[in-house]
Amino acid sequence: MILDDLLGIEEEIYLVEPGFYSQKTIMTTISYLKDIRDVMKENDINLRTIRITDGTKTTGLAIFNERTEQVPIDFWSIFLSSITNQSADEFESLANLILDKNQPDRVIEVANDSMNDALIEYYSLLLVNRETCDECTTPLESYGSTYTNARINRLSDLLEKLAQKGISIDGDVLEICCGNGMSTIVLHERGIYPTTIEYEKCTVCQGLMHGVLDPKKSIVMDATALSSFFKPERFDGVVGFMLGTIYEFNKDMWARMMFESAKVAKDGALMLFTVNGKSEMDILESALRMIGIEGEVMDNTDEFGIYDQWAFIGRKVKK
Repeated sequence: MILDDLLGIEEEIYLVEPGFYSQKTIMTTISYLKDIRDVMKENDINLRTIRITDGTKTTGLAIFNERTEQVPIDFWSIFLSSITNQSADEFESLANLILDKNQPDRVIEVANDSMNDALIEYYSLLLVNRETCDECTTPLESYGSTYTNARINRLSDLLEKLAQKGISIDGDVLEICCGNGMSTIVLHERGIYPTTIEYEKCTVCQGLMHGVLDPKKSIVMDATALSSFFKPERFDGVVGFMLGTIYEFNKDMWARMMFESAKVAKDGALMLFTVNGKSEMDILESALRMIGIEGEVMDNTDEFGIYDQWAFIGRKVKK
């Protein structure tokens, strides 16, 4: 696991925050660190610690926990602030207070980008191991019932049509609303390995368990908050296939997704999205044009009227 290698830890690792998304606010982290601070004020305790830095400031703290009757393994609790902006100063203050009274075993420098990659993998593996839900009742569906050739072939045909027009997906790509990775299969077949995000963790879990989604590049998160987790103008392209369902009553949410997608896309980045219905595409196209994405709508309808019937192919225009 990436995190084990970065920290050089052989024992079990436990991240305090329950998910990648919660690393943005680190509310649980701050609460625990305050509890530790308060206990230290009243008791003389010695903690084994590791200080994690980004080269300048404290961005992480590891505290060793010896095995007990209740938890019969040794493990390290990991507290981090590598993603958050709003609580970074408070985190560093609390962490340094604890470290001042508990000389760290060692100091490890880890770049924030490397730590973020490690977090993505950690939470993916946690999901696959069914450790993010108290009582998971969702069975693993068979590959054949989960991934349909009709859906895969339909998207493959569309991408081939675009390639013939000189429109290709390449570089560092973000796929929003990836679901269980049905469309990701097609991207992988074309040598494209996107960062994939999806809000519904059960579908991500299915994709991970079938080996369709990459645990190092799959994140359970809300696409309306992309710019909170990714640097501006990071991606060479943003794609999303069979988005939906888009209605009048939820169009503002989809408009926000498009706005956030544009913020993390480079100037000139490909913006490619497909939907089922023309009315959905009308809403999507309007939202994209309002934020300055130039492009065209492609009528890709067929007799079945199910998959990728309408496509928007555009570029983020440099302002």
